[in-house]
Amino acid sequence: MARKLREAAGGDASSLPDHEALVRSIRRWESGKISTPSERYRLLFSRALQIEEKALFGELPEDEEIVSLLVLPPAGAGVLPPGFTVESVEALLSRLYRLDAEFGGNELCQVVAGQAQAAAGLFGSPGLRADDTRRLYLAMAGLTQIAGWLSIDASRHAEASRYLTATIYAAHEADDPSLAGHALGYMSLHALYRDQPDKALALARTAIGLTSAGVSPRARATAHNRAARAHARLGEADACKRSLDLAQAVYAETADEEEPRWVGYVGEIELSAQRGACFLDLGQADDAISEIEDTISLVRSRTPEHARDLAHYTIRLAAAYLSKGEVAHAAAIGGNAHRMSSAIGSARVRERFTEFMDDLSAYKKVPQVRDLAEEVRASSY
Repeated sequence: MARKLREAAGGDASSLPDHEALVRSIRRWESGKISTPSERYRLLFSRALQIEEKALFGELPEDEEIVSLLVLPPAGAGVLPPGFTVESVEALLSRLYRLDAEFGGNELCQVVAGQAQAAAGLFGSPGLRADDTRRLYLAMAGLTQIAGWLSIDASRHAEASRYLTATIYAAHEADDPSLAGHALGYMSLHALYRDQPDKALALARTAIGLTSAGVSPRARATAHNRAARAHARLGEADACKRSLDLAQAVYAETADEEEPRWVGYVGEIELSAQRGACFLDLGQADDAISEIEDTISLVRSRTPEHARDLAHYTIRLAAAYLSKGEVAHAAAIGGNAHRMSSAIGSARVRERFTEFMDDLSAYKKVPQVRDLAEEVRASSY
C-alpha cells in the first residue's frame, strides 16, 4: 500500500515520509489508532485504489457543509452564507486545525480570511442567542488566530498583525487570558521572523504574564518557548536555556489536563523543534543537530502527513550541518529540503530555504553545492 501511495503521489512523492514511516502510518490507520487518514492521504488512497473517496471512508458528519465553506468564498460583505451558524463556525475551525498541519499558508490564507469575515457577521444576526455569544467570540478568536498564523506562513505581515490583534480582542471579550497570551506568542514569533528580537522578547514576556493568569499549561509552555527563541536570537544563552527548561517543566503539567484545540500542536515534537531552533541560533551546532534529528524522527514516525513541518526542520538540519562546516553533507540534506519545500505552499519555508542557499553560496567550489544550485535553478524555470 505504501508503494501504491507513492505512485499515486506522482511528482509529489518526494514530499512523503520515507517508506518505513509510511508503512507505520498505514498500520496505525488499519489498527484504528488513527480513526481516518488525513485529507491528503484520503486523496492518495482514492487515487491508488481507483475508488471514490466517499466510498472508501464514508461521510464525516460535517464534511459536505465544511468542504463547501472551504471551497466557496462567503456570499459577500454583510451577507451570511446559507446555514452559517455558531456551530458551523466551530466545525470549520476544527477542520482547519487539521488542514493547517498539511498545507501551507499560501493555499489557505485567503479562504480562512473570508470565513473569519463571514463569521464576524454573526454578531449582528437576529438568531444569535445570548448564551452563544461567548462561544462565537471563542470561535472568532480561533479563526483570526489561525488566519494570523497562516498569514505569517505566507509572509503577509500586515495581515498577520491585524488578525492576531483581533484574536486578542476576541479572547478578551470571551474572558480567556490563555488564548490572548497565545496570540501574543504568535506576535512574538512574527517579530522574530522579521528580525526584531527585542520586540519579540517584550511580546513573549507579556504572553507569559497573560498565560500565567489562564488555565492552559500548554499555552504557558509556548510563551516560555517564544521567550527562549528571542533570547537565542539575542545571543543570551543562559536566559534561553532557562526559558526552555521552564517550557519543559510547564508542559509536564499537562498530563492530566484537558487542553483547548488551539494548543493541540504543542507536544513533544513542538518542544523538541523549538530547542533545535534555539541551539541553531546560539551557534551550538552539535546540540542543534541532535535536537533537530530527534524532531525529524518524531515527525516521520508520528505525524508523517505534516509535510510543511518536515520541510522546515530539514532546512534547519541542513543549516546546522553547514554551520559546523560539513558543507557536502549540508548540501545533500538541502537537496531533500528543496524537494520538500517545492511541494508545499509556504512562503515562510521557502524563505528559510533561500537563506540557507545564500549561506551555501560561499562554497561554490564544492561539487555538491554546484549540483544543488543547478537543481534549484532548473526547478525555477
